[in-house]
Amino acid sequence: MSDATLGPSSYIVLGLLGGCGGGTSYDLKRWADESVGFFWTFPRSQLYAEPQRLTELGLLTATQEPGGRRRRRYAVTEAGHAALQAWLDMPAGQPELRDEGLLKLFFSPQASPETVAQLAAGQLALHRHRLATYESFGKAGEMPGLDGGRPLAMGLLYERASVAFWFDVLAGASNTTVQSSS
Repeated sequence: MSDATLGPSSYIVLGLLGGCGGGTSYDLKRWADESVGFFWTFPRSQLYAEPQRLTELGLLTATQEPGGRRRRRYAVTEAGHAALQAWLDMPAGQPELRDEGLLKLFFSPQASPETVAQLAAGQLALHRHRLATYESFGKAGEMPGLDGGRPLAMGLLYERASVAFWFDVLAGASNTTVQSSS
C-alpha cells in the first residue's frame, strides 16, 4: 500500500478509531464534530465511505451486527496503527487558512463601506460564538477528543485574535460609513 492512497480523511478515521477503541461511521461523525471538525473541514460523508476503503486496504477490520440495524463497527489493525504512526512521524505541511470572510475582505475595496461593515459585523458575531464555544470547553476541562487541550489553546488564541481583528475592521468601516454619509 502506498501512502499516496491515504489522505487527511484517512488519518482522521485511523486516529479517531485508534484513540477511541473502535466504532461505527456514526461514531466517527460524532467524534469528528466534537473535536477535529473545529479546525479541519472536510465532507462528513467521507466518514461513511473511508472506513470501507481502509478495510479493503487492510488498515481496519469491520464486524457487522447480525441483526437490527446491521451497523458495521470498525477497529484499527496493526497495519493501520503503523500507517498512522508513519504519518505522525512525517513533518506537517504548510499551514492552510481558508477563510471566506478574509477572501471577501481582500476584494472589499470594490464594495461599499456598508457592505464591509455588514461583513465585519457578521464575522465578529461568528468568531464571538466560536470563542464562547471554546471557552465552554475550557470550563469543562478540555475540548472533546484525544488531546483537545493543545488544539483548544490554539483555537482560543485564534478566535480571540479574530474577534479583535473583525472588531477593528467594523470600527474602521463604521467610521468610513459615517464619513461618506456626511
